[in-house]
Amino acid sequence: MTNVRRIRWSVALTASLVALLGASALGHQPIRISSGMSATFFNPIVNNYADPWMTQWHHRYYLTATTGSNVTLWSASNLANVAVGESTVVWSPQGKQSHFQDIWSPELYHFGSRWYVYFAADIGGVNQTHRDYVLESLGNNPMGRYRFVGEIHDRANQWMIDPNVLQWQGKKYLLWSGWLSPHNQVQRLFIAQMASPTKLQGPGRVISSPTYPWENSVAPINEGPVSLVHHGKAFVVYSANASWTNRYTLGLLTLKGRNPMNPLDWVKRPTPVFASANGVFGPGRASFVTADQGHQWWMVYNAARYSGSGWNRTIRAQPFSWNANGTPRFGAPLPLDQAISWPKGTPKDRVNYVPHTNSKGFAVITVQVAQKGIYGLFIRYQNPNAYTTFQNFALNGKALPQLAFPETEGFSGKQNRYGVADQTLPLPAGKSTIKIFEGDGLAHIQMLQVTARPSQP
Repeated sequence: MTNVRRIRWSVALTASLVALLGASALGHQPIRISSGMSATFFNPIVNNYADPWMTQWHHRYYLTATTGSNVTLWSASNLANVAVGESTVVWSPQGKQSHFQDIWSPELYHFGSRWYVYFAADIGGVNQTHRDYVLESLGNNPMGRYRFVGEIHDRANQWMIDPNVLQWQGKKYLLWSGWLSPHNQVQRLFIAQMASPTKLQGPGRVISSPTYPWENSVAPINEGPVSLVHHGKAFVVYSANASWTNRYTLGLLTLKGRNPMNPLDWVKRPTPVFASANGVFGPGRASFVTADQGHQWWMVYNAARYSGSGWNRTIRAQPFSWNANGTPRFGAPLPLDQAISWPKGTPKDRVNYVPHTNSKGFAVITVQVAQKGIYGLFIRYQNPNAYTTFQNFALNGKALPQLAFPETEGFSGKQNRYGVADQTLPLPAGKSTIKIFEGDGLAHIQMLQVTARPSQP
């Protein structure tokens, strides 16, 4: 296990001056944030990665996502703070699996007294060899040790990615995106019943193919199926079209009959349920969790960093609701300049700080904490350059490793879109001075949010 940061939320952070006037990315009125404890946060919640999968257990949120090279888990008591919470690599290729590459879309489940991680990987970087695999925990700790169980597949054993488990009426079903054959590489959604958490029984059956223009205008793709069960109704939210373009979008299947294995019992909505809007491009790969003891629903998804950025993506979160007919109502992606209220029932646990710039070109932020510990930093910034900037960073006069600020505009150079860089930082008790260099051609620091409690005492 590596990179472990254990969360022990215990000590409050003393409030400091805050008044923030933020320029809007979409022509809205400037945002004003009140002083003291923050009432809101901003997307993205993770300034990297894709294919987010979030689940909740014992009042904690667990996130995993595509890193490409391993299976990493993050955890925090607040879904918006997972980027700076506890993190650990629970599995990486070694031994007989050392040739595994392109490790995609892991998902975490708790069955009985064990945890299971399902993911896709290929052999030696050859995409045609992609298959789905499963890990099993050695105990009941999701952040603990896992053993590699092996491949999980149906009788056809064709190319497959994006495994997801549907639990319905006492049975488990595996969903995935796959090919019919090496000669028919249209990505379809499949389902098969599970004999156990590590084995399938019977053949896989196709429940969705990319038939609508919004599913196939760039490439015929249905992928990333995620089951969603609510008030006795079962749904599959899936990603459609080319993930490397702005046309990436979310579609919806509804189980109208009783048998998930019967393709005719699944009905596809003819239009997308979540698509590019409000300056958000290519949203996809959603997962779902609740807050406020199950009374508020949240969607966690990835989107392009900016228009046309392709697989350069970030992870975001926003609440959603339900229609009178029982179907989910996702609405539109929230713009990056919109402040989002904390999940209901979650204590406010960030403090806002506004930097000032000194004569040497540094953004200077004075923070004050009640107790020594490791805190989470969320730095809201603008980088209109077509490249990531690396900027000098110091705490109380001591130089620290440079901060990376990925581009927020690509080649458009509009200078009005924001990103949120996440970082952990050990702070002593009392006041501290943080300095981030802001020279010509570098990112501009608009504000800083600091977690209200340390991750370690």
